[in-house]
Amino acid sequence: MADDRGSGCQEAVEYRRSSALPGVEVIAARHSPREWRIIPETYGLVVFRTWQGHTRTRGQIDVAEPGFAFCNTPGDLLIGTPHGAGSFDVLEIQPRVLEQWLEEQQPSSVRPNWAAIMKPLSDRLRRRFASFFDLLVSSASAMQMQSQLLQLAELMIAELIEGARQPRPLVGPSLRAAARMRECMNAEGLNVDLETLAQRAGLNRFQALRAFKQRYGLPPHAYQLCLRMNHARRLLLEGTPAADVALLCGFADQSHFNRHFKRFHAVTPVHYARGPAWSRRGERVSDSTMDPSTVLEHSDR
Repeated sequence: MADDRGSGCQEAVEYRRSSALPGVEVIAARHSPREWRIIPETYGLVVFRTWQGHTRTRGQIDVAEPGFAFCNTPGDLLIGTPHGAGSFDVLEIQPRVLEQWLEEQQPSSVRPNWAAIMKPLSDRLRRRFASFFDLLVSSASAMQMQSQLLQLAELMIAELIEGARQPRPLVGPSLRAAARMRECMNAEGLNVDLETLAQRAGLNRFQALRAFKQRYGLPPHAYQLCLRMNHARRLLLEGTPAADVALLCGFADQSHFNRHFKRFHAVTPVHYARGPAWSRRGERVSDSTMDPSTVLEHSDR
């Protein structure tokens, strides 16, 4: 990790939230030299990137280092004293949200108690945190943000919540429910979100996410993106302008659409619409639509 201390970089603090993720907020602090004093109203995880120093809460003093997470509970005073400027991220979770996650994933058995105030993170969980934090500054779909948050929550609960156990294995009915989710997306799914799919399938959100990925090999948001690409190609062949296709297919703007289209098909939407196209390797790009089950987003591989 890069060292922020002595770099002369200016402090930057950014608050990130999405209407697709009610009750969750992220704070991204970069090159921060200040002492932080906070009495949060939320459960929170402070994930240290390069920040080093001491934290104090509940009369306990801990050494904070990169790769560790500080776990706070609502109403507890937190004091963070740095050794120099450093960077960290904070995931703030409203109590009702964490309680709902636990009820869905660990029904009637686990309370929202952290196993420790300061705890090292596994490489897998640290990567999940970084991926989710970065996602909140992108033009991701509601379903992708919801899916990424629940995958993060599942790992977070397993590693950091006291008494948590591994999720129960999925059985036949749950896997059959995944087929109903797929039917729902095929029928109306360019903008449907994960909570709606779970309700249609009669599952909670964690079960829906795992069941779909187990049955089809990719998470619902990646399948949804494939459907959007198929629909976009049909519209382009019908002569719809690329800017209109972007909006009709649920992309934030044409730039967002262009990036995804080129990653899937090796050419821009405009080049595709003009006629037979060739990739950089000299291979002809087919005009047939793509089976969603054959494509998996890089972040989900």
